Amino acid sequence: MTLAREAMQITVSIACEFFVFLQRSNDVPEYDKAEYMAGTIRSGLDWFFSMAQTGRILTGLELKTGFGPKLPSTYSELKESYESVFHQVLESSHSVKALGLLLSLVQMMLLFMTAYFESFQSFSSEGYSA
Repeated sequence: MTLAREAMQITVSIACEFFVFLQRSNDVPEYDKAEYMAGTIRSGLDWFFSMAQTGRILTGLELKTGFGPKLPSTYSELKESYESVFHQVLESSHSVKALGLLLSLVQMMLLFMTAYFESFQSFSSEGYSA
């Protein structure tokens, strides 16, 4: 099996698992389930980047990077956007377009993963010893 094919299969598998995860969660997912899903996404990082490299060389596929107005800012927006793009992948009659849409799904999965990565909330010097 080629590296590109394996990357595609793993990416599709994780994208489908994330879709099911979103379908089963209502507003905000339970922390332990979200943590598990973030770990699943993290396990595919190298494969996602391999997919992006494949996308760069495909004729007819234009990719973009950076922040844009289309990134969801809430969980419900992420869920709605992901589901919409997921259905576009399923309905796509062009494999190159489907790969590009799959990369958009990856970007949203990475966005989800960052939301469940711990970040600074506060600091108390009480009990602190350096």
